[in-house]
This record gives sequence, C-alpha cells and structure tokens, in this order.
Amino acid sequence: MLESATRDAERVWPVFVADPRLLTEHAAARGRVAWFAANLAALDDRLHEHGSSLTMLAGDPWEVLPRFAASVDAEAVYAGADEDPTAVARDRRVADAISLTLVDDARIVAPGDLLTRGGEAYTVYTPFRRALDRMVDESPDRLTAAAEPDLARLAPRPAGVGGPTTFPPLSAPHDLPAAGERAATDRLRAFLRSDLAGYRDERDRPDVDTTSRLSPYLRVGAISDRAPWRAALNAAARGRERGDRRLVQAATTWRGELAWREFFAHVLAAQPRLATESFRREYDGIDWVDTHEADELTAAWRAGRTGYPFVDAGMRQLAATGWMHNRARLVTASFLVKDLGVDWRRGEAVFREQLLDADTQQNTGNWQWVAGVGTDAAPYFRIFNPTVQARKFDPHGTYVRRWVPELESVPDEHVHEPWRAPVTPAGYPAPIVDHAEARQRTIARYRAAGGT
Repeated sequence: MLESATRDAERVWPVFVADPRLLTEHAAARGRVAWFAANLAALDDRLHEHGSSLTMLAGDPWEVLPRFAASVDAEAVYAGADEDPTAVARDRRVADAISLTLVDDARIVAPGDLLTRGGEAYTVYTPFRRALDRMVDESPDRLTAAAEPDLARLAPRPAGVGGPTTFPPLSAPHDLPAAGERAATDRLRAFLRSDLAGYRDERDRPDVDTTSRLSPYLRVGAISDRAPWRAALNAAARGRERGDRRLVQAATTWRGELAWREFFAHVLAAQPRLATESFRREYDGIDWVDTHEADELTAAWRAGRTGYPFVDAGMRQLAATGWMHNRARLVTASFLVKDLGVDWRRGEAVFREQLLDADTQQNTGNWQWVAGVGTDAAPYFRIFNPTVQARKFDPHGTYVRRWVPELESVPDEHVHEPWRAPVTPAGYPAPIVDHAEARQRTIARYRAAGGT
C-alpha cells in the first residue's frame, strides 16, 4: 500500500484512523486492541527513522479523512483492502467522500480473481487450493516482494495533529509479543530455522508448540500473507535440491495451512452473510440449548472449568496469552458446540474478543467448519472426543499440566481423565457433561434440523 501511494503521489502522509467502532464494539477485547496499538507504535518508530511519523486520527473515517486531506491539500486516500463486511461498508462511505484506492497487499490472489469454471467463488477448500497453486505457478510474480516505497516522499506529521499517543491507553490483560514488521520477520526466520522441518509431524502437538506463531502479525498487517507463502516455496525448493523429503513435505503442509487463510477470505468476500449466518442455511434452525443454560455453559467453558483437561488447558492458554494452539482451538470449539450444545456464534464471539489474531474471515470460517455448518464442512456427526484428542496430541499431559496446575501431580495415565484417578485432584471440577451422551444429543439435534 505504501509503495503504491509513494509511486503515484509526490507527497504521502501516513495516517491511521481509530474508528470508534473498533474501540466501543470491542471494548472488552483489551488484549487485541492493545496489540493493535503496539503495532501502530512500532510502525511510527519505523517512520521516524525516515523523517516521517504516523498521524493518528479518531472518528468516523468518512468524516475525518476528508477533513485531514483538505488540511494538507491531499487529493486521495490509499488503504489496505479488507473483506470484513463492516470494513467493506466503511470503505464505501469513505469512497463516497474522497477518492479512495484500495490496495490488496496481503492476499496472494485478490478475492474475485480466482473463480470456478462456472465463474463463481469456490466453496470447497481442496479445489480452491489446487487452483491457487496453479495460479501461483503460472504467475509467480504474485509472490514477489513489494517494491521499496519512495520514502523521500513521506511527509512529517503536521503540527497540532495527534500521534500514536492519542490511541486510548489500554493495558493488555497479559504480556504481548514483540510488535511490528521487524518482530514479524524475526519470528518467520526463527520458525524457518528451527521448526519448519518438523511442522508436518508436529503441527498438531501443543505440548511441543512448534507452529509459526505468525497469525497475530498477519492479522495486523505487520507481515503480508505472501511472505510465508514465498518462504514455504523456497524451503520446498531447498529440500528438493538436498533430497530432503521431510523438509519438502513440511513446507508443502505449511503452505496448505496458509491456503486456508486465503480460502476463508475469498469465501467471505463472496458471501458477506457468513459473518453471522451459517453457510448451510438449514443449520441456522438448530435447536441449541436455551439462553440461560448457554450462559452458564459458556461461562464454564470460557473459564477453563469444564472438567475436560485438554479443553480447559486451551481456554486458559487463550485467556493468559491471547493465543491458542490450533489443535486446541479445534477441540475447544467442537466441545462448546457439540458437547455442550451451544450456538457456534457464542464461541466465535469469545474467540473474537480474546484472540490477538482474530478476524472475521478466519474466525467465522473456522468456527463454521468445526460446527459442521460451513463450507467444505465435515459431516455433522464427526465430533471430536476431547479425551481421545488429548491422548493423541498431548500424550504425556505436558500441555495440560502447563495450563491446568491442579493436575500437576496426576500421573500420565489419568491426567486426561482425572475423574478416574484414585484421588480426585483438589480444586478441579468434575466433567460438566458426559461426552458419549452429549454426542447422541448432538446427532439428534442436527438430524432434526435437516442433517443427512
């Protein structure tokens, strides 16, 4: 985006607008807003190195941007594209008020540019992934790193206009990662150096935690989706040159996970209703547990007090860090929807509030996938057994003990089923539900709504 602006204009003012909706609708999301603010501060520091700075404005973008533009005699606004329906509506209003150029500088392929033979957006991941790979193979320039912006064209912040300190002071409820582009690049390099080779075999193991941890940086734009994709292709090429099949497979698997980000962005851009509605409309009529019971069950789930250690470990990791391992995300989400019978939208709202990497595209796409109501959905009767998942992906209880200290002394054979231990762990709750019975209730619930 900055490269495009400095290429097209003689003078560029870096600006961020603190939309009041960001601050009021997500007032409870202190960690995520603080993470956003930390990355803005890091960007301002980088701009200072080049004699410029970040101008912070507050208010409705379609009102404050034209006023600021008039004050510095600017004629146009350049901004990053966003598929979130709220952002799309906002950008339309800005475009009505001032010339607006949206730059899709994150996605590998802009939504709308990759369609089926019938001219429609993909709704199934596997053919989308194949088509995406073909397009990248045919047009490798899509992954080319953006040209360096002409930093001599950056303007300093006008006198009397607020800077990053005007962002509301918010203390995060936990420590935040190092913020900014340099930190994101360092994280990517560390992953490539230390963890990529084992990614295919270890990505589902929260006890070893060797995933890239790039998602919070991708969310705020500190690094483009294209950078890890490019790194994955380069790693696979190195692996082939060395005859290192393990590295090739790991890089290919990682690229597949990155492709999910592209897929969900394309899906939401084509069907904005999926921000709040199920892709499979019949499942919007599921008879979820009533409001009062859902409140109580969601509160126990959110607090990590369900009596299922793997689920509780995931939810406590989320509350303590603003991040959760992907395997734990799958299991905790499945547990809320399919063991407790709570509408997926309630869980999505909790993740959206607490995750540093939460965005509408990924959050709603993944929650609908787990709930079996979305695109490329698994059959509704595929229900994660939290105990089986725990034994498979945390075999010695390392992850569970890290986040559920009440179980620190429970031996391995009982750590995932503490209710079977000879001595009940002090302070840890009994299971909130019987999984086998809950599974049958869920199957009946989905069948009644039209599941086949």
